Amino acid sequence: MKKFLLIVCVCVFAGSFSYAQDLKFGAKAGLNLTNIVGDDVEDVDMKAGLYFGGFMNVSLNDQLSFQPELLYSAQGWKEDFEGEDLKIKTSYLNIPMLLKMSLGTSNKVHVYAGPQLGFLLDAKVDIDGTDLDIKDEMNSVDFSFNLGLSYDVSDNMSLDVRYNRGLSKLGDEGDAKMYNSGFQFGAAYTF
Repeated sequence: MKKFLLIVCVCVFAGSFSYAQDLKFGAKAGLNLTNIVGDDVEDVDMKAGLYFGGFMNVSLNDQLSFQPELLYSAQGWKEDFEGEDLKIKTSYLNIPMLLKMSLGTSNKVHVYAGPQLGFLLDAKVDIDGTDLDIKDEMNSVDFSFNLGLSYDVSDNMSLDVRYNRGLSKLGDEGDAKMYNSGFQFGAAYTF
């Protein structure tokens, strides 16, 4: 399954080049505020982390573009479990595939949405300063959906805010319905 999803991503990236009217590349970075949501989630606090990576923007017409990204993302959440402060620290290699639409005549404000494929790189739980590896207890692939807004400060610089909601369960086993959730605040530079 992982190989199939990776092949699909590569094909989407490669196929984008053949239809490119205007192709731009850039780098982005910012702040994550993440936690988990779901029916089985109680008393969970957000955890701050960083994200960074690159993107490609392929203009489809005057108003629409396709923007695949490749991002390292430090995520997780905090919770109180039986009197212990737990910090769950996860890191992902995320591949958002966004359809971006310009609003208004200035083309400085954009809304975007699209799916995201995330590959779990690391997962640890910090219990009072001691890290325990929990990667084997989590799904190695996270499928989610992004919705966001960006503003072009200049021709090369933009500010970005987005919400990301996991659609696949975090755990490998059991019936617990827990999903990644988070906000990203960042900046992007187009080369």
